[in-house]
Amino acid sequence: MKQVGAVLNGYHHGGAMGARYSPRCRPCVRGPTIVFPPPTVSLSRVLALAALSCLVVAQARAADAGFAQRCEALAIQARVSVEFEDRPITRDDTRSREQLRNLSQRGGVANHSVYGLTYAQARMAYALRSTALTGPDGAICVVPSLTVTVGLGDLTVYLARELTEPCRRAIVEAHEQEHVAVWRTHLRAGARLLEPVLRDTLARPFHFASMADAQTGLRQQIDAALAPLTRNLHEGIVLANRDIDSPASYQAASQRLNACP
Repeated sequence: MKQVGAVLNGYHHGGAMGARYSPRCRPCVRGPTIVFPPPTVSLSRVLALAALSCLVVAQARAADAGFAQRCEALAIQARVSVEFEDRPITRDDTRSREQLRNLSQRGGVANHSVYGLTYAQARMAYALRSTALTGPDGAICVVPSLTVTVGLGDLTVYLARELTEPCRRAIVEAHEQEHVAVWRTHLRAGARLLEPVLRDTLARPFHFASMADAQTGLRQQIDAALAPLTRNLHEGIVLANRDIDSPASYQAASQRLNACP
């Protein structure tokens, strides 16, 4: 993340130190020595200056307190919502078993049976609006209005073109639909679970030293809150898909395939 620095300009005011002015003059008449008394400051003036100083400090503290109160009142405008966005299944029945095997080995998240494969990609995005206040010293108080979208960027079910018999095709189709259900169920439930957690973390005022800091800092806070939650969601999906593709599950599917006429 970017670091925003400030340039501090220092000013030094002063004249020539120790400068002397010695005018030449004609022979002059020495007069009596005049002694000037030291300047005096009345006690009332000192008290007035002290009172003015206290007033300035009190006004600054009052301004800070007023800004803090307005910032806390701004919290009511914070909004956090999480939505699940589904997508229809894309089907592909044109590939051979060998092609599906090669496709499953490309990496990513692919769950496959002997004759079928389900490929899915989860996506998460968010839209952010914010309301900000500027304090007396330029500090920024900002509250977010955040909408997070959790969904599927890709959802494709492949069935090998060798599956021409309705019985065998139905068994493979049912297996792949289990994978489809895992993705949809976990992401839909994840959206419901993410919302209260994110609301507790992000639906509040955030304080930054400047507007430039606020523009980057608020997104950093959101990204930091989302990262562990999305990681846990992804790990849960991977584990659920592994259970579907367990040796016992494949053995049961093979038995059903062999029982087809």
